[in-house]
Amino acid sequence: MCKSISLLQDQTSVNEYLEYIRTWMKDTTSLVATSIKSGRVIGVAVARINSDPEKTDSYDRAQITEGAILRKILQLLDRLMVQTKAHERFQCTEYFCVYILCVHPSYQEKGVEIALLDACLQVAVTLKMPAIGGVFTSGANLTKALSVGFELLTEIRYSSWIINDRVVFDDPGRGNYSAAFMGKLIPEEEDPENAEVSSANTTA
Repeated sequence: MCKSISLLQDQTSVNEYLEYIRTWMKDTTSLVATSIKSGRVIGVAVARINSDPEKTDSYDRAQITEGAILRKILQLLDRLMVQTKAHERFQCTEYFCVYILCVHPSYQEKGVEIALLDACLQVAVTLKMPAIGGVFTSGANLTKALSVGFELLTEIRYSSWIINDRVVFDDPGRGNYSAAFMGKLIPEEEDPENAEVSSANTTA
């Protein structure tokens, strides 16, 4: 999605996006995957508790975004969150949500994404969250989320996201057809003390 709209060519948007990520990660519920050999960061799952009373199910509402490209991205993601109505679907006031799942290209298809998602699930269990949800903007990550038990709740196809009679994300890449919100309920009987926490480390 970001590549399709040329995010990297808008430095203002890049800087703002990084600042948003730093802010979201201050909740200390995000996860980072590192290389065992080099210690480099090779992947990240930006996640936080989504609270209905605190209205944290929003990307761009109540935010002033100067970057034109980032604003278009956040508008789509915000619409996806509103469309999902996750609190109603999960029948809860808060749930654990993965907002960004990103792995360095050289480590993709090596199980890092699945390890991060598994670890996020265990964090949700430890925090006694009734459900976990996530926003996935690529076909590959959507498939990986399905493989660990997430279900598709709603999606917005890129070809249908039109502003001023123009498709905003006109070339999202092969297999990337939509931005999707996925999730799953967490059974109450799951005990975090007996749950196996998947390692997000991998050998460089």
